[in-house]
Amino acid sequence: MKGTNMVTGARRAPTSILLRGGDCRTAWLRASQGARGPRPRRAIETPQPAPVSPEDAERVVDELKQMKQEKLERAGKYRSKVAGTETPEWNFARVVSNTEVFPKMRELVLEVETSRELVSLRNSYCAVGKRCQAKVRGGEPVELVPSCAPFPAEEQHDALLKLRGDLRAGQTKLPEEPVRVSALLSVLVSPEDGEIFDLRPEDESVDAEDLQAEVGPFLGLGMDLRGPLQSVYNYPTVLLCVEGKGIGTAKAMIEASMGRGGLDLTYRDDVRLYYKVPNEDSVCYSHLFETWEEEFGVKTVVHTSTFLDAFDDDDTLEYEPEQTAVVSLGGEEADEMAAELCEEAEIKMLVRSSGEQREMHYADTGRVV
Repeated sequence: MKGTNMVTGARRAPTSILLRGGDCRTAWLRASQGARGPRPRRAIETPQPAPVSPEDAERVVDELKQMKQEKLERAGKYRSKVAGTETPEWNFARVVSNTEVFPKMRELVLEVETSRELVSLRNSYCAVGKRCQAKVRGGEPVELVPSCAPFPAEEQHDALLKLRGDLRAGQTKLPEEPVRVSALLSVLVSPEDGEIFDLRPEDESVDAEDLQAEVGPFLGLGMDLRGPLQSVYNYPTVLLCVEGKGIGTAKAMIEASMGRGGLDLTYRDDVRLYYKVPNEDSVCYSHLFETWEEEFGVKTVVHTSTFLDAFDDDDTLEYEPEQTAVVSLGGEEADEMAAELCEEAEIKMLVRSSGEQREMHYADTGRVV
């Protein structure tokens, strides 16, 4: 019969059909249970873990450590390597030319190895102001002043690609010869530098093991040219105070763009090079002065007195002290004369050649580049 429990015969209360949402399900459950009430629920027994002995725990820890170590080793195969950390400190260099720039001063041009696979960034010529180490085979190393711009980083593309372990389409991982990147390095040498002063040019057919010269790690970190000085708008006027072999560093700075560690002197409003020499016969690179002015906007003023005297005698210079920077290139005496010029001219920005930039570090390992 409709509305009657088929088991007990008891009559059930009619269930309203005008219910909403979850009330429908609740009413249906109550109607189906009837007088029996809710069904009893069985408790689910949670299995208890077996007791672990100290020996088993130690074994599990060792296995986890081993798995982690294997994972790190596998990841290391596909990670960028620290370029040149396991490379020889010294590389052979071929003498290209040895030209006299003035009595007792020569410009030695060497063909050197620059590949990042063979020469680390720390040991390479990557900043203006770094000093070159060179020696004749079997001799003692000497420090030389580079007179060319730092080597361009763009030439290291293939070497860095190989160091990263990247592969092009169709390539496989096989042992390969190092990627070699040669570049010309010019340095200033004098009789005080020993045998290297008398080196003679070598033919390209000479084997590397038979070359006379060797070039080692470049010393120093380079001049501190970073910061506000790099802005051509903050310091549109730059005065280069040069003495002795500092003319080589000045040449490197003039020829170097911002991307190669320079100051982009071409884009400055006014750049003067005050070149102090003992006498008129001791002028180095005089044949380049006109080129420097036409191509880079650097006007050279040769003087036999102090930088302050050269500054006072320069009637064509117009400057604002707050927008003028002085760069000293030479030794301690040059730094002192440049400081005297800044004091008299009320110029606050002075960059000394003895002041080096900060070290660069790898972000992930903290190792010095």
